[in-house]
Amino acid sequence: MHLRVAATHLPERLTVRDAFLFPVATKEARRDLLIGGLLLATLPIGWILNLGNRLNVVSRLSAGDRPFFRGFRPWGYTFRRGCISFATIASYLAPAVVLAIASAWLFRIGSPARFVCSALAVGAFCLAVFTLPGCMTVYAVEGDASVLRRPAAAFARAWKHRRTYLFAWWIALLSVVLSFFGLLAAGIGFVFTSVWAWEVVGYAFTIALYSGERPR
Repeated sequence: MHLRVAATHLPERLTVRDAFLFPVATKEARRDLLIGGLLLATLPIGWILNLGNRLNVVSRLSAGDRPFFRGFRPWGYTFRRGCISFATIASYLAPAVVLAIASAWLFRIGSPARFVCSALAVGAFCLAVFTLPGCMTVYAVEGDASVLRRPAAAFARAWKHRRTYLFAWWIALLSVVLSFFGLLAAGIGFVFTSVWAWEVVGYAFTIALYSGERPR
């Protein structure tokens, strides 16, 4: 349940500037952004490959294993990790989906319980979304897949580091909002800005959970 000792090579503080520059700071990073965008635009499994690559980048970042970006190689390993990430996201969101379906059915029959069910669905969704980056980051850094099967422990871990964790969430949401400006580039730019935002998210939560310092 405990986080690994903070990595001394990581930045002492999480900053918006560092997080935003991380996915484009090196030639290797820019190449990965290009590859990731092309995968999203051309392949159905592009999203899964990008999920796996983000885990790989976070793992190398935490270990100080440069270059952090390696052109999605090895592809098979990246795809397997992407599948694990996809399955985790699906399982964490499943309760909210089930509750939302039940709520829709209750609304259809006019049951008073529909409001309670709707509130539970929203709560389950928010809880899952809040917890997921923490458990995925710990899995990527420490390589222990069992953390993905312990959502309560994942929430407790995120809450323990809530100050920097919430700051990482603020950076993540800001990057996602900014990524929509990619739609201005004939729409296709969005696939590349999306990949950029995902890498910003990976960086932000890694620093938030493993640097142990205050945000600024």
